Amino acid sequence: MIINNTLQGVAGVYTNSGSVNKLAKAYRQETPVNDNIQISSQGQQFSEIMKKLKAGSDVRMDKVTEYENLIASGAYQVSNGDLADKILQYRY
Repeated sequence: MIINNTLQGVAGVYTNSGSVNKLAKAYRQETPVNDNIQISSQGQQFSEIMKKLKAGSDVRMDKVTEYENLIASGAYQVSNGDLADKILQYRY
Protein backbone atom coordinates (compact mmCIF):
# COMPACT_ATOMS: atom_id res chain seq x y z
CA MET A 1 0.00 0.00 0.00
CA ILE A 2 1.36 3.38 -1.00
CA ILE A 3 0.51 6.37 1.16
CA ASN A 4 1.16 9.72 -0.53
CA ASN A 5 -0.50 12.97 0.36
CA THR A 6 -3.40 11.15 2.03
CA LEU A 7 -3.23 13.31 5.09
CA GLN A 8 -4.22 16.35 3.05
CA GLY A 9 -7.07 14.38 1.42
CA VAL A 10 -8.43 13.34 4.79
CA ALA A 11 -8.14 16.88 6.11
CA GLY A 12 -10.07 18.09 3.04
CA VAL A 13 -12.97 15.82 3.91
CA TYR A 14 -13.22 17.37 7.36
CA THR A 15 -13.11 20.91 6.01
CA ASN A 16 -15.91 20.13 3.53
CA SER A 17 -18.09 18.76 6.31
CA GLY A 18 -18.22 22.26 7.77
CA SER A 19 -20.05 23.50 4.70
CA VAL A 20 -22.61 20.70 5.09
CA ASN A 21 -23.25 21.87 8.65
CA LYS A 22 -23.75 25.45 7.40
CA LEU A 23 -26.27 24.19 4.87
CA ALA A 24 -28.12 22.21 7.54
CA LYS A 25 -28.26 25.29 9.77
CA ALA A 26 -29.68 27.33 6.90
CA TYR A 27 -32.62 24.93 6.58
CA ARG A 28 -33.36 24.84 10.30
CA GLN A 29 -36.10 27.08 11.57
CA GLU A 30 -35.04 29.55 14.19
CA THR A 31 -38.40 29.63 16.00
CA PRO A 32 -39.70 26.39 17.47
CA VAL A 33 -42.96 25.08 16.07
CA ASN A 34 -45.65 24.13 18.59
CA ASP A 35 -47.90 21.21 17.75
CA ASN A 36 -51.61 21.51 18.47
CA ILE A 37 -54.15 18.73 18.72
CA GLN A 38 -57.89 19.23 18.48
CA ILE A 39 -60.09 16.32 19.48
CA SER A 40 -63.52 16.18 17.90
CA SER A 41 -66.65 16.30 20.06
CA GLN A 42 -67.32 12.67 19.16
CA GLY A 43 -63.84 11.73 20.36
CA GLN A 44 -64.38 13.64 23.59
CA GLN A 45 -67.70 11.87 24.19
CA PHE A 46 -66.05 8.52 23.53
CA SER A 47 -63.32 9.35 26.04
CA GLU A 48 -65.87 10.28 28.70
CA ILE A 49 -67.83 7.06 28.14
CA MET A 50 -64.64 4.98 28.37
CA LYS A 51 -63.71 6.68 31.66
CA LYS A 52 -67.15 5.87 33.10
CA LEU A 53 -66.93 2.26 31.94
CA LYS A 54 -63.47 1.81 33.45
CA ALA A 55 -64.58 3.37 36.72
CA GLY A 56 -67.54 0.99 37.00
CA SER A 57 -67.38 -2.59 38.17
CA ASP A 58 -67.88 -5.62 35.96
CA VAL A 59 -69.54 -7.48 38.81
CA ARG A 60 -73.27 -7.15 39.27
CA MET A 61 -73.52 -7.39 43.02
CA ASP A 62 -77.31 -7.77 42.94
CA LYS A 63 -76.94 -11.02 40.99
CA VAL A 64 -74.07 -12.23 43.17
CA THR A 65 -76.14 -11.66 46.31
CA GLU A 66 -79.16 -13.40 44.77
CA TYR A 67 -77.19 -16.53 43.86
CA GLU A 68 -75.32 -16.56 47.17
CA ASN A 69 -78.65 -16.63 48.98
CA LEU A 70 -80.04 -19.37 46.71
CA ILE A 71 -76.94 -21.54 47.20
CA ALA A 72 -76.87 -20.97 50.97
CA SER A 73 -80.53 -21.96 51.29
CA GLY A 74 -80.11 -25.01 49.07
CA ALA A 75 -82.70 -23.73 46.59
CA TYR A 76 -80.23 -23.43 43.70
CA GLN A 77 -80.23 -26.64 41.71
CA VAL A 78 -78.47 -27.35 38.43
CA SER A 79 -79.15 -30.48 36.45
CA ASN A 80 -76.17 -32.62 35.51
CA GLY A 81 -77.15 -32.43 31.84
CA ASP A 82 -77.20 -28.61 31.85
CA LEU A 83 -73.82 -28.52 33.54
CA ALA A 84 -72.33 -30.96 31.01
CA ASP A 85 -73.76 -28.96 28.10
CA LYS A 86 -72.13 -25.74 29.35
CA ILE A 87 -68.79 -27.45 29.93
CA LEU A 88 -68.82 -28.89 26.41
CA GLN A 89 -69.93 -25.56 24.95
CA TYR A 90 -66.87 -23.80 26.34
CA ARG A 91 -64.54 -26.73 25.68
CA TYR A 92 -65.39 -27.26 22.01
